[in-house]
Amino acid sequence: MKYTVEELAKAVHGSVIGDGAKVIEETRSLDQGAPQAISFAIGEYCEFVPQAKSGAVIVEAPVEGAPMPLIVVENAKVAFAQILEMFHPPVVFPKGIHETAIIGKNVTIGENVSIGPYCVVYDNAIIGDNVVLHPYVYIGHNTRIGDDTVIYAGAIVHENCVIGKRVVLRAKAVIGGEGFGFATENGVHTHIPQVGNVILEDDVEVGSCSCIDNATMGSTLVRRGTKIDNLVHLGHNVEIGEDCFLIAQVGIAGSTKCGNHVIFAGQTGCTGHITIGDNVTFAGKTGIIGNVPSDGLYAGYPMRPHKEWLKIEAYQSRLPDMAKTVKKLEKEVARLKEQLEGK
Repeated sequence: MKYTVEELAKAVHGSVIGDGAKVIEETRSLDQGAPQAISFAIGEYCEFVPQAKSGAVIVEAPVEGAPMPLIVVENAKVAFAQILEMFHPPVVFPKGIHETAIIGKNVTIGENVSIGPYCVVYDNAIIGDNVVLHPYVYIGHNTRIGDDTVIYAGAIVHENCVIGKRVVLRAKAVIGGEGFGFATENGVHTHIPQVGNVILEDDVEVGSCSCIDNATMGSTLVRRGTKIDNLVHLGHNVEIGEDCFLIAQVGIAGSTKCGNHVIFAGQTGCTGHITIGDNVTFAGKTGIIGNVPSDGLYAGYPMRPHKEWLKIEAYQSRLPDMAKTVKKLEKEVARLKEQLEGK
């Protein structure tokens, strides 16, 4: 697959600086550039563009001394993602229902649907148009799958769940598994039936081996555009707002309500039954133990404002020296006390 720099620039609504007729055959990172490849650079990485070997580079502003053609765009990462799709178009799966798939009663299947080998779609499920179910996918009773959704191998969507349009479920994701609810009496744990469901709104993505539990009653909810990484767990009745990021190994306990545009960095843990506002960022391994207002950056356990956490971390690194100083001062105080008592 080959494109000229000019053709690529037109596709991403960029402008060309240099030779627009240069032919590009592949995509590569800037540090692994080659004359036939296109790369991108943002921020401090732009200083490496003049030394790069790439045949063309996507940037957000002209770079002085660049020996190769540049494509200038507003957002280089977004433009490079579009070019990646041009050079690496998605695999197209054959339409229709594989002969080994099991389809239940009263199932509604839309147009241009691909249901792969050994999939199970149970009674009364609704599958929208252009849906792709990869091999070994399980769709439970009364589940609704929206148009253009892709569900990868081994993923499970339990009964009564609602999946929006253009949703992506990666391999082994589990949507609507039984929530963790028990009543304890005299040391004995009795299971509380979890009779609710999970709703994933449009354009949600869920990574491999992530689990979103069904609600005790009502719905566990992930709103439009939120992206969930691998190995993330959402407990029963959790609500996540629009356009959030949940990075690997995040765990959010039941009934927590989260606003829009919130970022949970890797291994962040959150207690249950709290409320988190909009536009909040939690650094990796943050321990969230209470309600959080909108518009903040937090870190540490227990959670505290990021600047305060940085100061505490700086002091902690000095604790051994401070301990030595305190011991010296204690000895000096004791010596002075002896002198005073001896007079």
